[in-house]
Order: sequence, then C-alpha cells, then structure tokens
Amino acid sequence: MPVEKLKPELLRKLTDDSLFDFKTSNELTPVNVAYTGQDRAVSVLRRVLSIPGQGNHAIALGKEGTARLECIYSVVKELESIGSVSVDRVMLPVRGRHKVFEEIELQPGGAGFLIMACRNIIKATINGRPESRGLEIKTLQEKFAGRPRLSAYLQWLDDATSFVLAEAQHEIEINHAEIRELQGMLPVLLHSGRQQGRVCLVDPFPDPSSLLGTASVDRDTGLVVINGGTLIQASAGFLIIDVRRLASNKAHWWLLREILKTGMIPLSAIPSVQAGQNGNKINLTGVIRITSRVILLCDNPVLDSLYDADPEIENVFSVVAEFEPEMERNDETCIALARLISSLIQKYKCLPLDPQAMAAMVDVSARITDCQHKLTLNRAALSRYLREASMLAEQAGDEIITRQQIKNVIRLHRERVIVDRRNALQAIIAGETQVELAGKVVGQINGLTIVGTGVQSYLEPSRITATVRAGEGAVVDIEREVSLGGSIHTKGVLILTSLLAARYSRHIPFSLIATLVFEQSYSEVDGDSASAAEMVAILSAVTEIPIRQDLAITGSIDQRGQILCVGDINSKIEGYFRFIQLHGEASNVAVVIPATNMRDLMLDDDVVQAVADGRFTIYAVSTLDELIELFTGMQAGLEDDNHEFPAGSFNARVQTSLKQFSKEKKDDHKGA
Repeated sequence: MPVEKLKPELLRKLTDDSLFDFKTSNELTPVNVAYTGQDRAVSVLRRVLSIPGQGNHAIALGKEGTARLECIYSVVKELESIGSVSVDRVMLPVRGRHKVFEEIELQPGGAGFLIMACRNIIKATINGRPESRGLEIKTLQEKFAGRPRLSAYLQWLDDATSFVLAEAQHEIEINHAEIRELQGMLPVLLHSGRQQGRVCLVDPFPDPSSLLGTASVDRDTGLVVINGGTLIQASAGFLIIDVRRLASNKAHWWLLREILKTGMIPLSAIPSVQAGQNGNKINLTGVIRITSRVILLCDNPVLDSLYDADPEIENVFSVVAEFEPEMERNDETCIALARLISSLIQKYKCLPLDPQAMAAMVDVSARITDCQHKLTLNRAALSRYLREASMLAEQAGDEIITRQQIKNVIRLHRERVIVDRRNALQAIIAGETQVELAGKVVGQINGLTIVGTGVQSYLEPSRITATVRAGEGAVVDIEREVSLGGSIHTKGVLILTSLLAARYSRHIPFSLIATLVFEQSYSEVDGDSASAAEMVAILSAVTEIPIRQDLAITGSIDQRGQILCVGDINSKIEGYFRFIQLHGEASNVAVVIPATNMRDLMLDDDVVQAVADGRFTIYAVSTLDELIELFTGMQAGLEDDNHEFPAGSFNARVQTSLKQFSKEKKDDHKGA
C-alpha cells in the first residue's frame, strides 16, 4: 500500500481568533498569572510552606522561565498572616568561657534596646559613672525578669563592671586589657525581627560567606561582630537558593546539607574576615539555630546529579514541587495563556495585541513546545517575541501589535538561523560537502542532523553510507570507533544488529558485517533519530538495490521494525526545506518522518504553502516495510508462518543475500 502524502491541513494547528473576545489585550481582566499552568506545584508549595516549625525544606523543580520564583513569592505572600511575626536574635557571651556564645530570642526591637543598654553600662564603667551603670543594670533586670539565661548574663555583666569600678575606687587605673574584655562581653546581634510579613530572600551566589555570613573581632576593642548570611537574614522566613551554584562545589553542598539536617550553624563554620589580635584565626564557639526554610531552585539534570552524589538529600528536602514547562492546549488554556501574555505585555511595557495577533502568539507558544497539542509556559521565550513585535509596531507608528508583526518576528528569527548556517550549507551547494538530491544510489541515504545547541542549532543534511561483507555478524559504527558517536547513537546501531538478525536471519547464522558512517562529518553524532535511515542504507547495500536520493528521512527504529518519533521535528523539516530553497537546483524533494510525529507538526507558512503548491512533500511512515517501498518502489513482502518472504519481494532479496553471506562464511571456515 503506497505511503500517503501529508495534506497541508495536517501540518499545523492554528488558533481561532474568535476565541478572544476583546479589541485589544488591554481589556483582559488582570489576574495573578504566576500560577498559570502550575496548579500542582503551587498546591505542593502551599502545603509544605504552611507547616509550622523548623525544617520542611523544599525543592522547586523545573526549567528556567517556568515562573518558579514568581510562584514562590506569591505563595509566601498568601502565608503572611500565618505566624508572620519574626523575632530579634542575639548571641550572648557565656560566663567563664572565652568566645563561647549562646543564642536568645527577643521581641522585635528588644535586641536593639538590650545592646544599646549594655553599651551604656560598659561606657559608664570605663568613664567611672557608677550611678548611670547601676540604673541601666536595674532597668535591664526589670525588663527581662523571668528570662534565666538573660538574667545570668546580666548578673555576669553586673559583677564584671562592679569589679572594674571597685578597682577604680582604689585608684587602680583601668588597663587596656580590661576595657577590651568588657567590650568583648557585648551581645552580638544576629537578626532584627519584623512585626509583619515574612521575609523571602534569594541567594544568587551561595557560598559559605554568602550563606553563613562572616565573623570578626576588632583588634583594638575586642568587639565581636557577626554579619549574618542569608540563612540568618531569612529568619522565620524563606531562603531561595539556585542549587546549580552549589552542585559544582561538593564541599559547599555538604556544608549546607549538614547545617539544614542538624538545624544549626556552628560559629566555628562562619568564615573569618579578620584575624585576631595576634594574627590568629578567630575561634568562636556556639551554635546558631536555623529558623528559615530553604527552597532549592533545580532542574532535572542537576537534581539527578545531587541524588547520585548524596542519597541523604531526601532526608532534608523531602518535598518536590514540580513546575511544568508546558500545558495541554484547549480553549480554556488558550485563554489562560492570553492572560499570561497580557501580563508580560504590562511587565515589559509592550504595545497591546489585537485578537488575530493573540491567536498568532498562541500558535508561537505551541511551536516552542514542538507539539500541536501543548502550550509553552516559558515566559522568557514568549517575551522575546512580544518585545520584538512591539518594537516593529512602534517603528511603523502603530498603537497595537498585529498578526503580521508577529509573523515578521518569526521571519526575522528564521533569517537569523539561516545566516548562522549559510556557510555550512554553501559548502554543500558548492559541492565541497557531497549530498545527492536526485537519482538512486546503493547504500546511501540522506539523513537530517541538528548541529549545535539552543538558539545556535540548525539542520544539516547528512549523507549516510553503508557497506557490507561476510563476517561475524555485527553493525560497525565508525562514529563510535573514532569517539565521535554518543551513547544513544551507539544504542541505536546495536538495535539495528538485533533487528537484522531477528527479521531476516532467524534460522541461519547471521554472517554479515555492515559498516555505517556519516560522510564528511567532523563533530560528535548522538541520538537515535538516524537509525531508520541507517537501516534502509544497510538493506540497500545488502541487496544492492538502489534507493531514492530525493528523499531525506528522520526517525528512530525499534527491534520490531516500528518507526518511532524523534525530537526537533519542525526544525528538521523547515531546515531541509530552506536548504532546498538555497540550493535552487533541486525540485520535487520530500521529507520522510515518523507517523507518530504528526501531532507535533507546527510548520511555518512558507513550508505549508510549498506543500499546498506541490513544491515540497512530507511523508509519514509507521513501519520499516513502508520505508522500503517508499525508497525502492518495490513491494516489501510480508513474512509467512515459516518466516519466509514472497519471491521477488525486497525482503526476500535481503533474506537471500544474508543466506549467501552465511554460506560464504561457512565456506571460509571449511577452507581454513
């Protein structure tokens, strides 16, 4: 049965602008769009962040642009009324123990009052004013009555200052060491509380100094100063950390993990920014309790690496809020996306969209996902299109963005990619890199390869060739042999060996060595999207039946001969189409794709129009047999119950050739 050509209406799914009931997007009702498409992640965050007490740290898992920060901020704002008062935190020196501190909490404003009063007591002592000293001591003892640790500290301060004043009465001069010792008794402020609203901080460059802060001792006065890091500054609130900065430094990650696991920061772990009086390291003893919640920003690869390196991560970060990069496409989500786009317009001060332009932006969102039935939630990607379209509209003197301006931005993006790849493609057009686009050749096929990464990626046609000979039964991947083949590509090649043996050589020894190579390719090849092309090239070489060169193919294949979907399908089709446009001399060419990729098609206007005009063809296939018939024009032939194929069919030719290879191999063994 011949493979059908895809009709233009199957090549994309366009949004009906009647879905949007407004004249301009400014009329859309403002809503909190931070949660758009992230209902599940937001629900998890609400649950874990509302649990009282220490611990309950979380991971916000997702890609850049999925509004993780905005969602966290919004959830924290919702929770402001729950336990919203944070306290002052002070480190008190411990009597009789040098540079040993213990932490106390005071109501907001209490720390400032305590430290100022203690300063006044020490100052009055040094200046010989016992009345002032006594008044301050009495005031503090009354204010903080019923606080045993604080009362013990105040008693120590009273005893120490009384002793110094007694020496002064006997005309013994207060020496520098005594003054320094008194000033070293001052409480150390860690954190000033706030009456309402939870603090939510982001630490963009987490390292020990940033997370824990720094400690110093004044060489002259002996005054201890702790400049609290973000873990302390976020007391009773939330600290957001981009874990990518920590994942590359295992020591920093383990320090954070242990601190969160124990709930305490050892003072000895706080980096020193100043040496002691004799140039030695500052030795402080004591611990600071962690009262902040930590939320890690993380994507899947980084999280996987953390789990591999540290299985205990689950004991500290027990909850994962997973942010979706996309959402299903339907009328409801299209309207939700329109509201999100409207919020981006306001954020970046862009011109509003009319309904037709909004429909075009929804189509752009679907194209970014490489699927007709999905919409991207990547704010950064959407905003790039909006800002460029707004600039074009302003330059044209328009007050709104139209569909045409969205299409112009798409065209500009396309032209930038063409410029990036022009040199590589010109080498093909000039014949320096050989790619044949007409006729038939044995053991040679055109594959579609994505080169580069991200916005710099583009398609290059690849000439894949195969040779065969009698041997031990294997497919040799030359790319792998010279360390240019990735592990996934190698897996695809191994599947070819299994498929060949199981399909065509079930009852005879598999005595074929096939060699595959991407001709004139000098960069790494990975992925299995060329495995279907490689299979057809091998079968052509086995049978010596030539295959069409006007077809280019992308697709993976499994051990049963099923053609499987691949990624970047739109970029591959459009890239090949524009290569043909640049080539100029080729005509009536076609691309072959997996049928399972049809739901992913969101092709540009020029490609769809070329298909409608008959200047470009797209075929969709599901099986190896369909590929065989398309590339050779022969009947593939169905296998019977005895695992034989009809005489004269392509598959029968393959089987016959493999039997001959097996016989040659057997004869070689006899003659040896």
